[in-house]
Amino acid sequence: MKSTILTIMFVLAAITGQAQNTVNNFKIDVKVTQGIEDSGYLVHLFNSNQSERNQIGRITVQDKRTSFETHIDEPLVGDLTAIFPDGSICSACVRFPFVPGEHAEVKVKNGTFELSGTTFYKQWADADELEENAHKYYKQWETDSIILNYFKKHADEEGCVMRYWQYSILPRPTILSMIPESVKNGRFKHFFDGYQPATAEYVPAKKVSAPCEKCEAPDFTPTPMQRMQIEQKGRAIEFDMDMIKHSFESIAEELDDMKYQFKMDMDFDQITMRNKDLDKHYQELLKTLKGFKIPSNEATKLYENIYSEILKFYSEQNKNISDFYKEYGSYTKQAQKAQKSVNKLTEKYIKEMRKTLAKIK
Repeated sequence: MKSTILTIMFVLAAITGQAQNTVNNFKIDVKVTQGIEDSGYLVHLFNSNQSERNQIGRITVQDKRTSFETHIDEPLVGDLTAIFPDGSICSACVRFPFVPGEHAEVKVKNGTFELSGTTFYKQWADADELEENAHKYYKQWETDSIILNYFKKHADEEGCVMRYWQYSILPRPTILSMIPESVKNGRFKHFFDGYQPATAEYVPAKKVSAPCEKCEAPDFTPTPMQRMQIEQKGRAIEFDMDMIKHSFESIAEELDDMKYQFKMDMDFDQITMRNKDLDKHYQELLKTLKGFKIPSNEATKLYENIYSEILKFYSEQNKNISDFYKEYGSYTKQAQKAQKSVNKLTEKYIKEMRKTLAKIK
């Protein structure tokens, strides 16, 4: 009995050892469609911080197929570059994460690559297809909502998250604010941990509280947990503001072009809708701040600056709508609706600012 148990243990150990040797392998299968004359592909891999790119393979196409397999310890960004029959190298490549334990299937078509394979790459392909169809079948001002709503539903899928992350389909701070901890701290943790956002990409506490260069930021220093809460709310605000600015830019472009009213009205509808979201996110930020124990003298400075920033953005929107009237010659129904919304929100935050400051003092 004892020798039998030892035999089983050794066999299990051998099997486990074999599994450990292959579990981190990454494999690519490439299928070349008819009419494509690629003779092979160069395989490159970036290091963890994507500061270096090294060639790790050169594969040859035979009977319209080829494959490559390598061992990697963590997900890394890699790419395939076509080699033409005369030996010249294509100036473009297909770039995507190489993931340990996953199997990528690449179909090369005329000027394009289709990516599929195991779960990660199927999720990537689904997100890719959604984005392509959104741009193909919908107007530009409609695609933002479609793409954002898809991400909200699939933010727990690594393949979808990394497709959005790799190509910045949404602002990266927005992506970070929406993905669950299981993804944020999962296989791709080093991608997210290594991300250093530019100052303008999101609205941290000090940026919110400083409406102009002459204003002094409050002395209140949030704890790490409080800072995280503030930054999360700030990212949502920044995203809404970006979408509103984008709509105004779209209107300005149309005024310089065909002055197509339907197109501009759709943008004004987007502005009205986004301002509702922005109002909601402003309120969430203010509610979060009110939950902190901020000394009254510092709270006064903080709220004065925050409300100044809020009112400044509504003032900018009002100016943009007035500029539209000067250029177009009249207000459309949707433009009037957007202006009414902005004016109503302006009045709301003026009253709220006075009420908040009165309570503090």
